[in-house]
Amino acid sequence: MNKTKNTFLLLLTAFIWGVAFVAQSVGMDYVGPLTFNASRFIIGAIFLIPCIAFLDKLKEKENQAACKNIPAAPQNKKVLITGGICCGIAIAAASTLQQYGIAYTTVGKAGFITALYIVIVPILGIFLKRKPRLIIWFSVLLALVGLYFLCMTDSLSFSKGDTLVLLCAFVFSLHIMIIDHFSPMVDGVRMSCIQFAVAGVLCGIPALIFEHPTFSSLIAAWA
Repeated sequence: MNKTKNTFLLLLTAFIWGVAFVAQSVGMDYVGPLTFNASRFIIGAIFLIPCIAFLDKLKEKENQAACKNIPAAPQNKKVLITGGICCGIAIAAASTLQQYGIAYTTVGKAGFITALYIVIVPILGIFLKRKPRLIIWFSVLLALVGLYFLCMTDSLSFSKGDTLVLLCAFVFSLHIMIIDHFSPMVDGVRMSCIQFAVAGVLCGIPALIFEHPTFSSLIAAWA
């Protein structure tokens, strides 16, 4: 039952993630790439604040129902903040590259190229002495073939958008490895909240300077 549930949740995640590319493309008809990213990251951070409070209360009730007096797991605030900041910098950089790339390529190509982090992550893992299995190398080859048919033109060159999204896939791979390092040591939801807040600020400051967003443009882009 759990396996079926987990598989369904992963499929749902993939669906939402795929639909988001369309929203990212259409949203930029009204606001700039940095404004779009700053808005969604800030919304994400705000949304997670009540989630953290709710999860804390839920754990407290579960402990009381079980008649257990289990102290909360110690949180190293320094590690939590460091992890959140590192993740925030990485996701801000990756999302900015992706958002600018989407402006110059199709959403289908952007989705496929971004998904290459699936094979980039284990390759980068080699530098951390994690030997990829044979199936990974087969997947890399298959992904490269798909990349060729989707992105290559008669001149055998990437478009500007394809190149930006490919760079985004590499940065997302680094982001995943940062999460892999910090998540066992801290609360994942709290780290996500810090991550989104940091990314929102990093995208928001240049958005205010270069894109001059207005409230009316944000309202027009919300859907």
